[in-house]
Amino acid sequence: MKFSLTAYSTLLLLSSPNSCNLAKAQDSTRPICSPDPLEYSEAISLKVEKVGSIPTQTTNAWYYNMQSMDNFDGDTIYFLDQKFGMIYSFDTSTSETKTVLDMKSSDNIPEGLTLDWSYGSSGQTYKVKSMSQGTSSDEVIVVFTSSTLPPGWTEADSKLPAPGAFGAYVCGGVTWIPDIYRPGVIPECFDTQKGLPSLTGYDTFYKYTVVNGELTKPEPFFVSESNIAPGHLGGGIVPVDDGRILWSTGDCNVFGTDGMYAPQLDHESCGKILLIDAKSKHSFKIVAKGVRNSQQMRVFTQPRAPKSPKAPKAPKSPKEGRTRNLKSTKSDSHGTKYLAFMDIGGVTAEEVNAVPLHKLLDDSSHIENFGWGRNIDDGKAREGTFYV
Repeated sequence: MKFSLTAYSTLLLLSSPNSCNLAKAQDSTRPICSPDPLEYSEAISLKVEKVGSIPTQTTNAWYYNMQSMDNFDGDTIYFLDQKFGMIYSFDTSTSETKTVLDMKSSDNIPEGLTLDWSYGSSGQTYKVKSMSQGTSSDEVIVVFTSSTLPPGWTEADSKLPAPGAFGAYVCGGVTWIPDIYRPGVIPECFDTQKGLPSLTGYDTFYKYTVVNGELTKPEPFFVSESNIAPGHLGGGIVPVDDGRILWSTGDCNVFGTDGMYAPQLDHESCGKILLIDAKSKHSFKIVAKGVRNSQQMRVFTQPRAPKSPKAPKAPKSPKEGRTRNLKSTKSDSHGTKYLAFMDIGGVTAEEVNAVPLHKLLDDSSHIENFGWGRNIDDGKAREGTFYV
């Protein structure tokens, strides 16, 4: 594998015993950690071409919250007007746009959900939060955020930490919030959304059958408790081949915190990627931790390198002794598929992560760790490979 000068510099920095530590960033004699900037590339480029348009309720800055979802079979992708609870389908072959769900007028909104809750920030208002391919080509999954539990549920399947379990000082350590996952009214010292009340929401997962482009027969199968506040609400979703989906909860925390302990605790759902079984109700497993706020995921296939012809073995010199073979010959039938996801940075680094898919889908109890949150063993907080 060929590395650029930037990649080599980054590797050398991270392996150096003198690499910078944000815990000591207040010491002016030490540099502040940051990744090296990417080099300009003449081999990789992005071409943007307009092929269609999607209607919006408003185009005023800070007053809308839109999301595109393209992890579907066939020619259809979907656009979510998350704030106003609307879903548009877009046919990539004809450029035709169609409204398939509107929480104010559609008859395919599930009964029992409460979607008319209000919050002052558009960026934290998700009436429809996410969407994915379902267990078959004619099925899709829609995630609503309701202020009440759906019929048939008396509690969420994955929950916020217990009330009062985690308090924290915010705003430079001057303001105490007794329960960081239920902060109540946002303190006046916050830069954004100060004075707004927070609330507990429920990300509710429904399967819809697609009939002639219409969403029909909604069926709930999972509920995840969430903290509706100015913070990290997740929403990344991707289907895997066996009818299950991967879901990013976000760290359920407000802006300006270091993630706290929950993302590193295996029994807490916040700061995790969940493996959810869409074929049965209430079924999930934590498969990754230390994930701050991923809102986009994708499974991709890495092509296998062609096998090179075997060269004749050279005779071993008596003086060589034993050597260690650095190239594993073990073959893995799942090794070509990866989960890739972005993770929005806090103060140090934006992340793009990739992990072999089989490591998340196997039956082991191991949980992949991507670093975010405060480690209960050493008390330190990390963002990717950096201390924060």
